[in-house]
Amino acid sequence: MANPRPTKPKPPAGKLRPLNRPRPVRVRLGGAGVPVSLEIRGRWRRIGAVLDQWRIDDEWWREPISRAYFSIVLETGAQLTAYHDLMLDRWFLQPE
Repeated sequence: MANPRPTKPKPPAGKLRPLNRPRPVRVRLGGAGVPVSLEIRGRWRRIGAVLDQWRIDDEWWREPISRAYFSIVLETGAQLTAYHDLMLDRWFLQPE
C-alpha cells in the first residue's frame, strides 16, 4: 500500500540538516525594550514573567553576533527563550 503522506526530499548525502533552528517571532515590547507578548501560531500570548536576560556579543573574527536573550514564562506557564538579533533587528524563539 502506498504511503498517503507526502514525503520531504532527503538532503544530499554528506549534508547535515540543522536541528533546533531558531524561528522568527513577532514581539510586543514594554518599557526598557523588554518583551510583554509574543505572537505564537497566529495568537498573541502574554508574558507572565521574565526570569533572566543576558546579552551575547561574539564571533567578531567571522561574522559578528550581537543578541539580547530573554528567558520568559508565558501566562500559560510555558517557559521559552527568545532573543533579539541586534544586527538584524529581528526576534526569534530559540528551541529548547
